[in-house]
Amino acid sequence: MFENVREDIRIGVAWHSVPGVRRLLGERAETLAAVLLSNELQVLLVYRFQAWARAHGVPIIPFCCRRLTMVLAGVSIGDHVQIGPGLLLNHGHVIIDGEVTIGPDCSISPFVTLGLNTGGPDVSLVGPKFGRFVFIGTGAKVLGPVTVGDNARIGANAVVMIDVPENSTAVGVPARIVSHERPLGRASRSDAGSN
Repeated sequence: MFENVREDIRIGVAWHSVPGVRRLLGERAETLAAVLLSNELQVLLVYRFQAWARAHGVPIIPFCCRRLTMVLAGVSIGDHVQIGPGLLLNHGHVIIDGEVTIGPDCSISPFVTLGLNTGGPDVSLVGPKFGRFVFIGTGAKVLGPVTVGDNARIGANAVVMIDVPENSTAVGVPARIVSHERPLGRASRSDAGSN
């Protein structure tokens, strides 16, 4: 858990930097300022505590943590969700529920829903699995037991209910796949701002 927290804080400080604090008080003060000022980073830290409490059988705490993340940034992270290190939540308002697995260094924009596909006769708790360096655009919905490969992108407002291969983009309603000739890599600030 603690190595995930370190990576979450490292990515959070990189994206939610406070240069004035760094100039005046140094890097440690900037890290503290980023944690105190970024609701999205606070959500991840509360989620890590929620997962730890659930794994150790501590009652009530996971429920309280989930409610707290909803108050902080409008983010609801279910009990069966597994999140790798370095997740970047851009501005909150995200719902993640069911047996969802999010790989390392992913980026989720606001108003995204990741979870179950409850619209058919075969309802299950199995949700999507995301690889490394996946970027999910504003308003996207990824539902059901789909796999999203490494370096994939989910376009803004896409509704994804099919597998997305690595190094490709899913766009549209319903989503269609657009392949790329070269790996896309980690999402950058320009990716987050384009939605």
